Amino acid sequence: MIIKEFSKYIQTFNADVPAIMLLSDWVREKISKKPENNVDKIIQKEIACMKNKRGFFMLIGRSDSGRKLLEALYEYALSYDNHKFSKWVHKLKASDFR
Repeated sequence: MIIKEFSKYIQTFNADVPAIMLLSDWVREKISKKPENNVDKIIQKEIACMKNKRGFFMLIGRSDSGRKLLEALYEYALSYDNHKFSKWVHKLKASDFR
């Protein structure tokens, strides 16, 4: 359910933007607004966004299930980027490398 929402969000963006960047933006967006559905409620309960003095932030799972959720979203983002790359490589020809 949560990965499905994230996949819909990813597909609305340009292929040049890494999915990991989109993941961080999506989670911060979900955490910062009032929950509209169960996905928002789960993300707000399970994931925390910490910010340091320099303005960098870190996403942290609040519990074991939150850490597993964050890890699953991260793995999905990596696999999405790998899929985009493999589609790009598949379109290339040997003559493109000369």
